[in-house]
Amino acid sequence: MQTDNPLSAIVERLLKDGYGRLFSLRSLRAGQIVYGGDESTDGDLLIVRSGRLRCFTSFEGKELTLYMLEAGDAIYLHGGAMLEVRNAADVLLASPAVFRQLALAEPELALAVLPAVDRLAQKSIRMIEDIAFHGVKHRLIRVLCDTADRIGRPAEEGIVIDHLPNAEDFAMQIGATRQSVSTVIAELVRSGILYRFGGGSMVISDLGRLRRELADVR
Repeated sequence: MQTDNPLSAIVERLLKDGYGRLFSLRSLRAGQIVYGGDESTDGDLLIVRSGRLRCFTSFEGKELTLYMLEAGDAIYLHGGAMLEVRNAADVLLASPAVFRQLALAEPELALAVLPAVDRLAQKSIRMIEDIAFHGVKHRLIRVLCDTADRIGRPAEEGIVIDHLPNAEDFAMQIGATRQSVSTVIAELVRSGILYRFGGGSMVISDLGRLRRELADVR
């Protein structure tokens, strides 16, 4: 399990210290949808222990990704919350009463949850700002830079991103069509900034140049 995140480290310590019985541990399969507002989970704190989930909103058949949840992230479930499991995930649920009990036993838990929740709120605000003020190319380059920072590995060729999300996944993340995302990726490939590496991987040959593109494109 990831432990370089403050919240992850505290949760793992609580589990080892015997507080696991207070949490509700759920293993979620890829593709599963979790809805907030269920009487059994409404108001619960959800902490991601492993895997990846997408928080999104939907209207008249259209979806907009608000942010992605990964290990060490936390969200309060409410009536409007919709989560899609992108990669098989283990999550912990704590009711308000349980969270208060845990926070009394481990005050650092509350201090770690607040910035985790705030971080997701900031991601959601940035997504709305990007859609309102920036085009598809800017939004896609931002996601590519964020992905390189998060999971990219240095190599002789540049920054390698293994198992790169496909155009449809990127489209859902940035609120665009698959065709427009494919067009921008093809443009970046032609410019030499990106190229396919095989096995579903992609190389960013010059991350600094890609960041400069982000500054230049609106």
